[in-house]
Amino acid sequence: MSVILVVVLVLGSTFAKTLPPEIVKCRKSDPNLNQCLDKYVMEDVRKLAMGNRDLGINQLEPLSIPEVTLGESSKDMLRQIYRNVKIHGITSAMIKNSKANFTQDSCYWNYDSFTPLVRMEGDYKINGKLLLFTLNGEGKCNNTFWDVDGKNQFKCERYTKKGKTHLRMTDHVFKFNPKKVIFYYDDIIKGNEQLSEQIMKTINENALAVYADFGAAIEQIMATVWVKNINEVFARVPEDELFQP
Repeated sequence: MSVILVVVLVLGSTFAKTLPPEIVKCRKSDPNLNQCLDKYVMEDVRKLAMGNRDLGINQLEPLSIPEVTLGESSKDMLRQIYRNVKIHGITSAMIKNSKANFTQDSCYWNYDSFTPLVRMEGDYKINGKLLLFTLNGEGKCNNTFWDVDGKNQFKCERYTKKGKTHLRMTDHVFKFNPKKVIFYYDDIIKGNEQLSEQIMKTINENALAVYADFGAAIEQIMATVWVKNINEVFARVPEDELFQP
């Protein structure tokens, strides 16, 4: 490898990045900042749906998650492991009711969202109590959520990197409230197909109530991935490049 190529690769990895020109930037001092965020953020997300290597964004549609585990504490009645997860539909979300402040003394953004349909598929393993059933399933899952209302709360902080001020998300609270849910867990009672079908029927007859136990998986997966993707962008793009002057 030539010396010139080495220099190009090193400089390319250390120089601050800028957002693609098609991304609409809001002005953080604009009194209409909240309306700007409502209008343009999800438009910009859809422009990046296939990912962006320079910004460290993985493909967002579908969103891929290698693994997530829920229910590891002794008080948890249900332990869930999800692998090879794909979440479809999140880029169709709409944002509304933004309340944000990115001035020097503040760094937060709260907003509501609405997503017409979200589908989560992958491999699962479940052990524990749900409703009146003791589950010990393992196999494929495919869960669909319609008309999903979301509430999001972001907090962030500032830090200096190579002489530039960057943002870093420190907290993300995400709540996910669907109006209709259909669950599918293959072989939820391991080795007993008939009982598994009966239990899935009961679960789907009580789907919104069951979601109180299962829903944490979706919320945790999406919150974790959004924080990771946003902080990848923040680490590469200085604060003064994220907003209009």
